[in-house]
Amino acid sequence: MLRTFLACALVSAGLLTQPADARQRERNSNQEQQEQREPRRDTREAPRPRGDNSAAAARRAQERNGGGRVLSVDPEGDGYRVKVLKDGEVRTHHVVVD
Repeated sequence: MLRTFLACALVSAGLLTQPADARQRERNSNQEQQEQREPRRDTREAPRPRGDNSAAAARRAQERNGGGRVLSVDPEGDGYRVKVLKDGEVRTHHVVVD
């Protein structure tokens, strides 16, 4: 009787630790597979500029803005469009790099 009780208690404890819904298990499995395929990207880091000219454009935009975090550097016309975040405000600069 005691063995049966202990067996039932162990089985129920095991069932309580697993998701009750098969869809939840599938979601967890899919999420784990996705994390293994592509590592999480730290969204706080500045985007990697494309080439030396875009890096120079980012530096110049930061200088013009008095600092701040570069959000994006995109080619536009004869230069680059650089978005800089400072004091909670996004500012866009057009920078021509020689």
